[in-house]
Amino acid sequence: MTKPFSPIGQGRYAFLLFDSTFKVVLCNPENEKLLIQIFELLLPGKHISSITFTDKEKHGFVISEKVVNFDMLCKDADTGEEFLVEVQNARQSSFKDRVLAYSTYPIREQLGKRLAHIREGEKLNKMDYSLKPIYVISLINFSLTHETDAALEENYICRYELRNRHNTELMTPSLNFVFVEMGRMSLGPEEEDKCNTLLEKFIFTLKYMHLFTEVPEEFKKDKLITGLFHATELATMPIETRENYDHNMRTELDIIAEREFAVNEAKVEGRAEGRAEGRAEGIAESISKLLAHGIEANKISEALEIPLEQVLAVKNK
Repeated sequence: MTKPFSPIGQGRYAFLLFDSTFKVVLCNPENEKLLIQIFELLLPGKHISSITFTDKEKHGFVISEKVVNFDMLCKDADTGEEFLVEVQNARQSSFKDRVLAYSTYPIREQLGKRLAHIREGEKLNKMDYSLKPIYVISLINFSLTHETDAALEENYICRYELRNRHNTELMTPSLNFVFVEMGRMSLGPEEEDKCNTLLEKFIFTLKYMHLFTEVPEEFKKDKLITGLFHATELATMPIETRENYDHNMRTELDIIAEREFAVNEAKVEGRAEGRAEGRAEGIAESISKLLAHGIEANKISEALEIPLEQVLAVKNK
């Protein structure tokens, strides 16, 4: 059923835990129905008729941040509600603040379009600040820190809205955050039979489908899961999508290799520095003992084969 992970994605199914691979595989019109199913799973009670993909690049706030690229940004074609999806495989500090900052871009764009109409001379009585709801969905392969586990739903998911801290009155439905904490899954790739809910099967599939050679029997009755396996099957991907996926996988793995090389180099340098420091401390201790026995500095220098200045530095401390 499973096999070792092939680094360049030459297994049967794609690896989607990199933001760039998730984006290139799923952010396509042919996966519209699948994405609607995912959104409706993560946003209970939400019904979406159809979605349109919007420009994933937005102008930054400052000159040094000319363009901001979202992993996925799409809109309910009927209601105008927007869905911003972020995928993060490795733990990142201040991640909640990052997605909060990202949520301001679609807000600003909504208001900016209305200001543009005013500048074009349209007769408007006043500026309309009402916002279409924005849902920021974060798929993260790690755990966030919470005051208690009561913040979690179904052990994996937490949601945030703007509410009154005293009586939980909703300030506005315009801003909604959903964090799917995939890092909380303790099941291994051979334990698909232990998944009890659709959410758990969804998380399990995202984490491990690159290891599978076929859809697990226990998952075949769930349209969302079978649809996800179908959308990520490398052999049946459109040629352009597959080429982009392979390119992004190589890029991501090159980045990981570079980071690991830098970490290993730092460890080697650290050990070398540690040995040098230890040797220096040992020599200084030997110098101190020899000086205590009344041996002259120049003789210590000759005996230890070290500069006289080094001996004198210890002597004059």
